[in-house]
Amino acid sequence: MHTVVEVGSRLDPEISWPEGAALSMFAGEPVQLMIFLSRPHELEIQAVSSPPTQFAWVDSEQAGVLVYRLGPLLTWSQTPYNPHLFPPEDGLPGVDADPVVQIVLIDRDTNIVKALNAVRWPEEFAAAVRASVVRMRETPFNRIAYDHTLAALHRHYPTAEDLIVDRAEAHCTATPLTTEE
Repeated sequence: MHTVVEVGSRLDPEISWPEGAALSMFAGEPVQLMIFLSRPHELEIQAVSSPPTQFAWVDSEQAGVLVYRLGPLLTWSQTPYNPHLFPPEDGLPGVDADPVVQIVLIDRDTNIVKALNAVRWPEEFAAAVRASVVRMRETPFNRIAYDHTLAALHRHYPTAEDLIVDRAEAHCTATPLTTEE
């Protein structure tokens, strides 16, 4: 899923993306949070690059969950993660020592990139995510256990806010990258 994009570019028109978000983390590359929305509203487009950009991480055996809030107006959202969901040829799952996160908003009806931003996770937050990814990478993957873990999290913590308050191992407000980076 890792790819170089810019605002106005079009992703592969042959691929139909589901509504929601996808998270990829590969050593040597920025973490990539891709958000696919049908006809995103102007406020959603602006939120991608409007501070604050906040994150929380939930580590739960077979799954990690990235909870995120973009800008001051949008509510919290979430996306699940497991490194085994990516083919080995995509690269080694991991989070670099310089934890840059690229956030990409795509209009899923047209596959056009509507917004793009890059932020940096604080080292403490990145270390928590990194340790979780390594642990999951070294644990044999079981799709049924993964699905069960996500269902149990949703049952016990029905909203993203519930996950943050009652279950998240780490929280942060990311810092914007400077224009020189």
